Amino acid sequence: MMLDQNEIAKIGQLIEKSNQILIIPHKSPDGDTMGSALAMYQIFKNMSKSPEVICFDSPPPDFSFMPNIEVVKTEITHLNYDAIFILDAGATHLTGLNESHPELFDKTLEVVNIDHHPSNNFYGRYNIVVTNAASTTAILYELITALDLPLDRHAATNLLTGIYTDTGSFMHSNTDSETMIIAARLLAKGANLRGISKEIFNTTKISTMRLWGRVMKNTYQTDEGVSMSIVTKKDFEDTGADYSEMTGAVDYVNSVPNATYSVILTERDGKVKGSLRTLRDEVDVAEIAGNYGGGGHTKAAGFTLSGHLEKEIRWKVVE
Repeated sequence: MMLDQNEIAKIGQLIEKSNQILIIPHKSPDGDTMGSALAMYQIFKNMSKSPEVICFDSPPPDFSFMPNIEVVKTEITHLNYDAIFILDAGATHLTGLNESHPELFDKTLEVVNIDHHPSNNFYGRYNIVVTNAASTTAILYELITALDLPLDRHAATNLLTGIYTDTGSFMHSNTDSETMIIAARLLAKGANLRGISKEIFNTTKISTMRLWGRVMKNTYQTDEGVSMSIVTKKDFEDTGADYSEMTGAVDYVNSVPNATYSVILTERDGKVKGSLRTLRDEVDVAEIAGNYGGGGHTKAAGFTLSGHLEKEIRWKVVE
């Protein structure tokens, strides 16, 4: 993984002279953004600094096993920090703070933007964006190593959580030899792989099972080979599931044989979120999501539209 050495040096100098540090994951946090944030929190604590983690949304209960998860706050009261790290946010609006705190993105503050999404427009004063990296946590491992920052077992567990979730437990196409080497080195640092796999992929609530049952029931395939499913607001109400329990469902829909790509449309708070996945090398779901104002990676992307889901029935006569 090639990192900009000039940017690394500048970030190292910023860390050295900073004490009060704000760490911002993206809204609707997943394992990669939360793993990145909590790992950096632990590292800065090990350096006797005063870090804070503030996320627009509370972390889902599935991440309760992660070291330092209890420190995450949801409200920003000021921006008087020596340094601000925004992690895994491919666009400013994904932080949830672009309207309430636009000064985060006008490059007047000491903002460090670390990410792996192709949609990132380098909104920080310092930017490390590596689009071919498996996860932001993988980039952070390389940064931490380059700057010789103190990496203990708690930080290692959080970094591995991000890699493990963003690679679908090392089964997605973004898993390569470099990813496995980083994972092995984190295990050598004491990362708790068994705990991660148990809590993330081998612990399922009844509400999640019921919700995914709705997903499977509503799955169909178009004439173009697109596997689709929808989840309405009522589905969440009936099953008692939280929106965070949708994590991973689109990968199951994507497992339909010969699918071109998969889409799940989910209703939430007057908006419809689209999640896209593909296993085809010739398909770029980020380009598809871009047609709806979204983005992401070649194999995994998403978009959000204002509105709600409405069922439409069509009939045609065939010979």
